[in-house]
Amino acid sequence: MTARGWRALVVVLLTAVVALAVAVLVAARALRAAEVAQQRSCGVVVALDSAYRSAPPQTPAGREVAAQIADLRRAYDCPA
Repeated sequence: MTARGWRALVVVLLTAVVALAVAVLVAARALRAAEVAQQRSCGVVVALDSAYRSAPPQTPAGREVAAQIADLRRAYDCPA
């Protein structure tokens, strides 16, 4: 392979490595943002679930909402 071919190969490989590094950094940042959003959501879900547990709803629609909030609390693995 000629010197020009080697340089082209090195440029292509470096570009691929940089692109991979950027992709990993973007994915890590998105994961951190998702974890923060889930923690915020957990606060709301815990507050609603606690309210529904202390004063259970009397209507069928209210009981359904309370059940769904309890399911969300389990799905998000929020503290009990």
